[in-house]
Amino acid sequence: MRITKTPEIRKGELIEAAEVLFREQGYKQTSVNDIVKKVGVAQGTFYYYFKSKDDILNAVIEHYIDVYRRSLERLLSDESMSACRKIEIIANTALAMHKYDQNLFEFIHTEENLVTHQRYILKSFDIVIPLITRIVEQGKEAGIFDVAYPRESVEMLVYAFGYLEDRIAMSGDDERYYRMIQAAEDIMTRVLGVERGKLKFDPSEAANILQQIHAHAPLPEV
Repeated sequence: MRITKTPEIRKGELIEAAEVLFREQGYKQTSVNDIVKKVGVAQGTFYYYFKSKDDILNAVIEHYIDVYRRSLERLLSDESMSACRKIEIIANTALAMHKYDQNLFEFIHTEENLVTHQRYILKSFDIVIPLITRIVEQGKEAGIFDVAYPRESVEMLVYAFGYLEDRIAMSGDDERYYRMIQAAEDIMTRVLGVERGKLKFDPSEAANILQQIHAHAPLPEV
């Protein structure tokens, strides 16, 4: 007996399959045929929902960012967690996304795909800037951070991190990656006026956090 699925479910399955394939083998190496084969549908079904492979890439990015947002909210929901610890989680997760999901992000960060790259950057910033600002204000009230302009300082930090993430995405040099981690930690410590050693960015923890995000990723809502 043939099972009929709603358009929302079918579209979600295509997005989920594309994300898995982009992550496993890269965007350029994945064809529309690979995606429909994984879902078990005809190419006509794909083109009913998406105009092109670029179109579904945008949908994958939207889904990824939404999962990132909800995962951060879940991880940071512990009211007993210190402001420093919350900053560490956000930074580790952001750095992990580009290192351990390199196949997914390699195409986004190329010059030929500047529009998609800009869309991804702006949507990510819309999520993290208000979130980090609240945490910095919490830390300032607790006497942990010494920062006169929380919102403006956070914006500068996020843009600096965005640059570092671009370099990470395009670099296959592990030594350079770890140096960037240390640089990010040093910059954050100085800007927030926190006691040196209070912030620790750990790449191995970052990988674990990313695995948690993948494990909790729900079927895309469309």
